Amino acid sequence: MEPKAALSAAFSGPEGTGDPVRAYIEWMGAPSPGPAVFPLHDEAVLGRDQQDALASSKYICIPEQTISRRHARIRRRGANYFVEDLHSRNGTFVCGERLAPGAWHLLRDGDELALASAQLVFHSLMVPERGNLDTVITRSVDATQFAPVVDPARAGRSDLEKTVHRLHAMAQVSIALGAVTDQATLIEKIMNFIFDLFPLAERAFIMLRGSEQDPPRPVAARRRGGAIEDPAQVRISRTIVDQVLVKKRAVLSVDTLSDRHYAAHESIVAQAILSVMCVPLILGDEVLGLIQVDTSSDPHAFQEADLEILSGVCAETAVALRNFQLYSDIKGLLDGFVCASVQAIEERDPVTAGHSFRVADYAGHLAMALEHADDPSLRRAAFSPAQLREIRYAALLHDFGKVGVREHVLRKEKKLHHADMRLLEGRFRYARACLERHAWRALAQQHLQGELGMEAFRRACERIEAELQAEGERLDAFLDTIVRANEPSVSHTAPVSGLDTIRSHRCAGLDDREFHLLGDDEFAALNIGKGCLTPDERRQIEAHVADSYSFLILIPWTRELAGVPAIAHGHHEKLDGSGYPMGLKGDEISLQTRILTISDIFDALTARDRPYKEAVPVEHALDLIAEECRVGHLDARLFKVFVDSKGWEARAHA
Repeated sequence: MEPKAALSAAFSGPEGTGDPVRAYIEWMGAPSPGPAVFPLHDEAVLGRDQQDALASSKYICIPEQTISRRHARIRRRGANYFVEDLHSRNGTFVCGERLAPGAWHLLRDGDELALASAQLVFHSLMVPERGNLDTVITRSVDATQFAPVVDPARAGRSDLEKTVHRLHAMAQVSIALGAVTDQATLIEKIMNFIFDLFPLAERAFIMLRGSEQDPPRPVAARRRGGAIEDPAQVRISRTIVDQVLVKKRAVLSVDTLSDRHYAAHESIVAQAILSVMCVPLILGDEVLGLIQVDTSSDPHAFQEADLEILSGVCAETAVALRNFQLYSDIKGLLDGFVCASVQAIEERDPVTAGHSFRVADYAGHLAMALEHADDPSLRRAAFSPAQLREIRYAALLHDFGKVGVREHVLRKEKKLHHADMRLLEGRFRYARACLERHAWRALAQQHLQGELGMEAFRRACERIEAELQAEGERLDAFLDTIVRANEPSVSHTAPVSGLDTIRSHRCAGLDDREFHLLGDDEFAALNIGKGCLTPDERRQIEAHVADSYSFLILIPWTRELAGVPAIAHGHHEKLDGSGYPMGLKGDEISLQTRILTISDIFDALTARDRPYKEAVPVEHALDLIAEECRVGHLDARLFKVFVDSKGWEARAHA
């Protein structure tokens, strides 16, 4: 497709969505007949090969060998586009500056991108509507400060002023409800807006149902001026509630004490309610609850127009409440899926089960403790509830890539695998049997040839017994040395002495061919200075980090959770660049990832369920982590907060 044709087609958005394109990428020097223009929608991954897990509209294929399979990602946030390097081999450059992997960079119209040898240009478009490309936005205002325009010539009319004021408040209600993300904040905002919308209202309360079968219960009650009442002590008119909830009626009562429907009700008389409005929170056929507004000072405080306005507020509130319920259900579903997935992965290695959940608890506690840190820079970096949830998911899923590690490596307890140790023990038994066979066979041949008398035969038997016993004790000592050397250590230790002697020792087999008691691979494994993994096995284990990232990046995370893959990806990085898999340094490692790293190391040291090592006491574990901070591997500021907050105690009491 020609560039102009590609650009024209891009304006229509992905097939069937009707979403116009707001930006596109131009590949400078693209080989013909390949496309030179790529439309950008909400998100796109740039790479060498098409990804089956991604829709075609979400992947830009640049078939150059210097490009990684998943090289970079571009995402739209509001009216802006950002680019992120996906830890590519040859890097991503914007206007000549290399991007730090995992960090988002704001793109501006005309920015030049270099993905290895491919040269790209980012273009921003203004496409208000399909088929109306001549329309251009010439002015924009802050929507959060919206105010209606009033005709000055008629502004003196009180009725118009009241109407404009209420329209303004209704617009603010609509804007505010769209930005609220939790029910408590929603209720607080609704209460504030009610007293703004209805200047004569003295009291308002909200009742909600847990489900359609549950009776309504008061969840909030306020008086003008901000005074909070105990919702459980609110006295309500059951007649009004039944009218509203059962019959789904919006109720307005003017001069209530004279109204024959309500004048005899004790709750109304006791509170001297003179005027009241009560409107159901209806969504479809379901009544979620109600909002009541009343006053005891003016019998004509509310009019039919007020009831219509309150009905509009209740309609928007009902939608927001249902959205919160759906959001909560989705959040619970995601949380359950994540926890079930982690548990399934950890059950592959029962001895480490619970590790990811403990790390998530430690990381969450440390992240929340930042707001009380002594360091002002850490206090300023305190995390929001959404960021805390992002850290928790990253901690839970940080080892997910271990699903690809072979079980005999994942469950390795000693420097030698169990089967290898059994084979080695069998080799020692074979060596002992060969010694006995050669000794007694030689004696038997001498005796058969008549070379030995009875006395000489007896002395030869005694000599052979002594020699076999001495050689057996030597083999036992060799095996004891191997057993000691087979035990892993938490920190670097010198190799057990005597392994070189065992390695050089030869024994004669049944066919007189000599063999070694200890093979080269076994010798290398027993000389491991720290832990129990050989270099090849350690590479397999370390690969789980990249595998975790490859899995997590395929999940369409919401904006609030978009950082989960990058946070989890770097949990084995060190501040001095000695970590893996990318060798990141200093500020290239996010604060969230540093928190995860400290939490992961602490649990690995103190876990009581590791058969290849005993649990390290908390004090010793803290000393070991402090040493890692001293040599520049970990963040000493965060570790101080970890120690001061004693997050491990909170986990122990949970």
